[in-house]
Amino acid sequence: MDTIGKDYSRLLKYLQSGAFIGSVLVTAFALVILRFIKQYLIKKVAYSGKDEQHKNTFIGMIFGVLQYIVIICAVVVVLHLNGVNVASILAGLGIMATIVGLALQDTLKDILAGISIYNNNFYKVGDMVRWNGEMCDVSYFSARVTKFRSIGSNSTYTVNNSVITSIEKIKDQFFLSYYFEFETPREKIDEAMNKIAERSKAEVKNLKKINYNGIVSIDENGVLYSLMINCPAHKAGAVRIQTTQIVYEELKAHKLRPLFYMDSLFDEKPQRKK
Repeated sequence: MDTIGKDYSRLLKYLQSGAFIGSVLVTAFALVILRFIKQYLIKKVAYSGKDEQHKNTFIGMIFGVLQYIVIICAVVVVLHLNGVNVASILAGLGIMATIVGLALQDTLKDILAGISIYNNNFYKVGDMVRWNGEMCDVSYFSARVTKFRSIGSNSTYTVNNSVITSIEKIKDQFFLSYYFEFETPREKIDEAMNKIAERSKAEVKNLKKINYNGIVSIDENGVLYSLMINCPAHKAGAVRIQTTQIVYEELKAHKLRPLFYMDSLFDEKPQRKK
């Protein structure tokens, strides 16, 4: 009981000491600084003329770096207030410095990779990309990590930036192409495709533009007819589904059955129409 009483007395004494109060104030000040930095960045980019995607990407990248700097500074000050000789620790790190350096090596790689991704505009928040063979949109970006949300499975992947060595950024357009038999009258196909384009313009949400390109190639598979579709990349999945439904309805109404189809959004290889 005496030991417990002494420990309690020491704890009470520490909680009333200037070192503890100073540590609490430094921690609170660091949190206020981080909040101020984030609010400042939000206000700063609000008048930058950049779109929302660029703003979110910029804030995630810059805030991620500054957050580490503020936290490290706060830890150093708290240690100093509690009587720890920070200078001697830094001077005598020796082997510990190597260990810490190795531990932070991956973090530094991630941060450098994040800066490179941002500066080179590889992608930004809201972009549609192909990651590990999956269609994903970029839902979050910071100096260290990127979060991808799969369009097909709605799963979210958190990936270290240093791991992202290559990625395919999806453009704001894709193609729906269909192979028909050589004997199928072109006039009949043109009529159906033009009707598809007309209906898509009126019915498909987020569709910017749709063009019927007519015959684009003739090979051993048959005659290939193509539709070019423009829409925001992050809305491409929904636009594709709605447009494909209209294609199915109009081809059925015109009594046309393609042999194969090609979907550039997901796969360039001809697929047999079921």
